[in-house]
Amino acid sequence: MGIAVDIDPVQPPYTRSNCSFMAMDITHDWDFTGGGNFDFIHIRQLGDIQDKKKLVQSTFDNLEPGGWVEFTEWIAILQSPNHSLDGTAFRKWNDLLEQGMRSFGTTLYYPNKFKPLLQETGFEHIIETRNGAPTNACYPGKRLQRIGHLMTQNWLLVLEPLTMPVFTQALGWSPDQVKSFLVDVRKEIGNTQYHSFMTL
Repeated sequence: MGIAVDIDPVQPPYTRSNCSFMAMDITHDWDFTGGGNFDFIHIRQLGDIQDKKKLVQSTFDNLEPGGWVEFTEWIAILQSPNHSLDGTAFRKWNDLLEQGMRSFGTTLYYPNKFKPLLQETGFEHIIETRNGAPTNACYPGKRLQRIGHLMTQNWLLVLEPLTMPVFTQALGWSPDQVKSFLVDVRKEIGNTQYHSFMTL
């Protein structure tokens, strides 16, 4: 039996009979019928939540002995081995985003904090994998180009909602300044002359 949890009610039009959905904020206390003794817990893209230690402890407390937890997060720092992003609006955006995050007291490198917390909580056999995901279809091969195409679509969807609070609250930009700046960033994200990837 699978249980999908989100902070808002989410219900796809078609689901398997062995899957149910519920609204819950997993950064708060977990309340599952029967104690929530899971074999596997997958947590993806929560962002830099404040109390990571509590979240990791909640996963530990709700797993059967021998169970597994998987965290999937982005280190949203652009890597450009051929330096083609140097001087671009996309690079400037990424640098400013990290600057703004630091002024909030955090960083885009926050996923690095999970492994020590897993160890401290008592998890064993911890495996950390890092995969580069291209930001557009710049790299050869059908698989990487498909990933790059999907990443471009993803970035175009989340760019403004991700940028607006950081740039206006941390960096003091006006909403109009942000929107104007993002016009150039959007043009560069899908441009395959710019080679870059982020770490998943």
